[in-house]
Amino acid sequence: MTSTTLRVLIIDDSEQDAALVVRALTAAGYDVRGLRLSTAESLEAALHADAWDLAVADYMLGAFSGVAALMIVRHHDPDLPFIFVSGTPGEDAAVAAMKSGAHDYMRKGAMKRLIPAVRRELREAAARKERRRVDARVAHLAYHDALTDLPNRTLLHDRLAQAIRAAHRGSASVALLVLDLDGFKEVNDSFGHRAGDRVLQHVAARMRGLVREVDTVARLGGDEFALVLPSTDVDGAARTAGKVLQEIEHPCEVDHRQLSVRGSIGIACFPDHAKSADLLLQKADLAMYLAKSDGVGIAVYAPRRDRQRRRAAEPSLR
Repeated sequence: MTSTTLRVLIIDDSEQDAALVVRALTAAGYDVRGLRLSTAESLEAALHADAWDLAVADYMLGAFSGVAALMIVRHHDPDLPFIFVSGTPGEDAAVAAMKSGAHDYMRKGAMKRLIPAVRRELREAAARKERRRVDARVAHLAYHDALTDLPNRTLLHDRLAQAIRAAHRGSASVALLVLDLDGFKEVNDSFGHRAGDRVLQHVAARMRGLVREVDTVARLGGDEFALVLPSTDVDGAARTAGKVLQEIEHPCEVDHRQLSVRGSIGIACFPDHAKSADLLLQKADLAMYLAKSDGVGIAVYAPRRDRQRRRAAEPSLR
């Protein structure tokens, strides 16, 4: 039967006692890769140098205590199983050890308890890590688009609001670009939604590759995307918009077919066109519709066109 490799930190100032731990684990079928150490410095170095499955420590280590070792381990890895195997007698030591966050405490004369404790703690550590992984994934999906892994509308709004606050403090500008794809419906209708999804992923990857680390690319939903560009004025936004349109028009291959789409982009800037995230999104969205209806590819928000649109909509609204 293949043995399970177990990487163990043995925090003990006695080579003989450390060997007892290794022999007990080996007899239980583990392939032990152990490292004995007895100082805070060597423990810190070991934790940074490698990944470990288990820590076994004496409670009293002369100038360096087992509880201090536990605190160092917990700071580095909250899930690493930590078991005291100690020569220190008395219930008080055991209670203090468990209160400090150890998973178990046993006397060196009662090593029969070690293997069941190790197996239990390895199972529970794996379960804790899986719960953390699932929780992190759920939190990520709350703020990211599942198809493209871009920030979603909620996270975009938060990033945009942060950029506006920073720009207000520094008397800088923020540009918001809203992109809508032209011809995307035809891709879905002709080749199916799987092909459409691949095109959206292609557009997302192309946009991500064009921007700076401080910028945010987001998917608003459907075939609509957005770009937040801190410290960028209208001219800079227009240059970026041109690069985006040029880049996304490059075909992507789906099932041995070359598929391509075009786009229309609307631009609105803080503080010229709006001073809040909600209004900036509204203005950029309007500019995008103007770019699409006029067939010009890129449009900057124009208050005059906005007033014309509102007057045209009043009869139907009434």
